[in-house]
Amino acid sequence: MDQLAEILQTATGITCHSEDVSPGDIFVAIRGRSDDGNKYASQAARCGASAIVTDTNEKLSDIGIPVYYVANARAACAWLASEFYKHPSKELSLVGVTGTNGKTTVVSMLEQMYRTAGLCAGMIGTVSVNLGGYSLPSKLTTPDSISLQHFLRQMRERSVTHAAMEVSAQGMELNRVDHVKFACGILTNVCPDHLDFHGDFASYLAAKRLFPSFLAGAPLIINAADPECRAIAQSYGGPIITAGVNMAADISIQVLRTSRRGSIFRLRVNRPINGLEAYEQALRTLRLSAPGFHNVENAMLASIAALLQGVSPAAIARALASFGGVERRFKVCEHNECIVIDDTALNPGSIDAVFETIRQFRYNRMVVVNAIRGCRGPAINSANALTLLRWQRNFPFTLIITASYDQTTFADQVSHQEKNAFLSELDRSQVNYLYTDTLSEAILTAQATTRPGDLLLLIGAQGMDHGFSLLTSPKLPLTVVPAAFAVNGRDGSDSLSFT
Repeated sequence: MDQLAEILQTATGITCHSEDVSPGDIFVAIRGRSDDGNKYASQAARCGASAIVTDTNEKLSDIGIPVYYVANARAACAWLASEFYKHPSKELSLVGVTGTNGKTTVVSMLEQMYRTAGLCAGMIGTVSVNLGGYSLPSKLTTPDSISLQHFLRQMRERSVTHAAMEVSAQGMELNRVDHVKFACGILTNVCPDHLDFHGDFASYLAAKRLFPSFLAGAPLIINAADPECRAIAQSYGGPIITAGVNMAADISIQVLRTSRRGSIFRLRVNRPINGLEAYEQALRTLRLSAPGFHNVENAMLASIAALLQGVSPAAIARALASFGGVERRFKVCEHNECIVIDDTALNPGSIDAVFETIRQFRYNRMVVVNAIRGCRGPAINSANALTLLRWQRNFPFTLIITASYDQTTFADQVSHQEKNAFLSELDRSQVNYLYTDTLSEAILTAQATTRPGDLLLLIGAQGMDHGFSLLTSPKLPLTVVPAAFAVNGRDGSDSLSFT
């Protein structure tokens, strides 16, 4: 790294995108899954790059600027970024949150707790990046290492002292969080997801197991109810805090009451924990405005991290009582005398959480509109279909499936293999369902199907992002446009009863 340190002294910036190169920048050529940054080394040089950093085995000739060969370009990029931006995470109280589900809600809860306590707070997550009074849309759950270090530096320039960020499995595996200092870490839960990137659950789990290595002795808070979380924690040599709802743990939650409007629970510290001595054996009754057992778990984990960062129990209580939830995370409203729930449920664990919470609702009938996940592979879609089938066996509902071709970009388009993986599971079970190519058709069908007192559930990732807005749009006709629906075998020959 000595040679790289030398070129940093005169560098004006760092980028791994050739179109963003400015004179004096260091261009890091990264080999991705679909493209190779080394192809653009000459272009970067023409744009004024001062040097190229690469891990290619091939010699880059006729570039006209220095080329530095490293063992791992992504790792070098993370080091360069942290050095260029002068290690901003060391100046922050930064909490890292990983897990399959709950990351976005936990970091949002933490940000609200910080703000309620009068702290200047920042957040980096799936939905948005908050730099301290200035927010921008998020492109990745965990940004690339250059963007991440830049965001953290901007936070400090805006006087942010406390922040929370989502740490994805891909982010860890691709070195995005290298050289980031965490004040503590949270592990929410682990279930199959992102199998398109990792290949199988074992590989995905291996990536999640990297998390403790980034904590460097900082406390690790885990959901004690999750067996994979417990297994990951066993490899950590630093302080571990177990947390559980209605179970034995270092810090436990006793749920007193739960309903569609939220939950009331008590938090208890059951053993001496550094930083929480004042709360040992203390009981604190908290009210959470967001419904669902999974949100009680999220609130538990966020509360413990906030306590460790010096937030008072009173501020935590106020924050949870006023927490309005996160966009498309079990958002509940009423439309045309029906209960409408919109959730980004995108894997078996999050689908389970949604249906578990719906048990608390009273309604006449339920209609489910599910968007197939695009560009995420057949395996996760097969698993999602099987999860829906498991719930439908004992929890009857009318099922509408859509590929949302009219609402997704190329990056999220459902492939034939993904569609077939999902629908084949339904066909094998011989359940009745409707399939539409477009989300608009699916929403129109749901409108024609529901009656006053029914519950309409909109679930899915990017393919359902516009579902609620279509439902409430005055421009959407209230009659079903004739279309070829898939019904129990996809040939449209069987009739579907909504009674």
